[in-house]
Amino acid sequence: MIYLDNGATSLRKPKIVAETLYHAIASEDYGNPSRGSYDQSLNSLRALMKVRMTLADYFGLEDPLRVVLSPNITYGLNFMIKGLFGPGDHIISSVSEHNSVLRPLFELERSGGSLSLLGLNEDFSIKIEDIEKNLRPSTKAIVITAASNVSGKLTDLKKVHEIARKNDLILVIDGAQIGGCLEFSMKDFDQTIFAFTGHKSLHGPQGTGGVLIKGDFDFKQVFSGGSGFDSFSPFQPKALPELFEPGTANLPSFLGLEAAIGELIKNPPYQRIQDLTRLLYTELKKNENLEFYTNFTEKNAPVVSINIKDQDANEIGQRLFDDYEICVRTGSHCAPLFHQAVGTKDRGIVRLSLSSYNTEEEILAAVRAIEEISKN
Repeated sequence: MIYLDNGATSLRKPKIVAETLYHAIASEDYGNPSRGSYDQSLNSLRALMKVRMTLADYFGLEDPLRVVLSPNITYGLNFMIKGLFGPGDHIISSVSEHNSVLRPLFELERSGGSLSLLGLNEDFSIKIEDIEKNLRPSTKAIVITAASNVSGKLTDLKKVHEIARKNDLILVIDGAQIGGCLEFSMKDFDQTIFAFTGHKSLHGPQGTGGVLIKGDFDFKQVFSGGSGFDSFSPFQPKALPELFEPGTANLPSFLGLEAAIGELIKNPPYQRIQDLTRLLYTELKKNENLEFYTNFTEKNAPVVSINIKDQDANEIGQRLFDDYEICVRTGSHCAPLFHQAVGTKDRGIVRLSLSSYNTEEEILAAVRAIEEISKN
């Protein structure tokens, strides 16, 4: 089997991830953090702090207590959008966004907020040059993807940050498609929130994600429950990270994520991933029967999206698996406005997304398979 659906979740993980997960449960060393003064509870509290420190280190954030852990990036983005914005607030986003951003923003719009969506250029990049045209007195923030989960096109985040700072706006970044496969540092950003997921290019377990918070924000309570302290307060503690971490953390999985990041630090995959993605794109471009929704120039998220002319994407994906045992993503990719913009609402798109565990041989085998299908 050739697995090319890493943009959804990475299938191959470092061996140490599974070992760490197993040990966390089998050792009986970890209790419920912040719920006791005995060793097992304190072990968990210390372990979670170490997870935060590892994530803060990896992403260039100074204060590990501003690393909020969540069940996935969707929870993190919802917490941030619902915790920061309300009726009367205007948000600038884009048609390139995933539903993890779009749906909370549409809910905000329905409850009295307002929304402006930036369009796409011909190379599938977001029209960030239109941000300032959309500014209003009520504009509160720019909420934007670091890279499209369909095209893999990178957003010029430094330029967006520059515009945000110039206009005193909050910047919220959906980093799902870049965390672990492209270098990113919070040191380059202020008044910024970066959301990440653990189970894609970071190669951690599913059920892990969170947000990195740099700046001063007036958060509202979104969800509430046990926090392990201040139990007589009727409200969730305002302190970070507890405000957005009600209930018991998924400690075994977060320990697995920490182990995965350790492997990334020891063996940085960035250049290898770019080389593999460029090889896939370059070889597929030789096929005149393909339509492309990726425009690989200097750098891209590890995604190449295509269609075979006049063919339905889901049928192509099924043939790739049935005849060649190649796993890809097809359909609408939870990015409805991107599909509307490029005219693939009904047809869908075939997405091939890579990890550093893929090989050149797998890439070339996928290219040959698509060539054969396109000819037949």
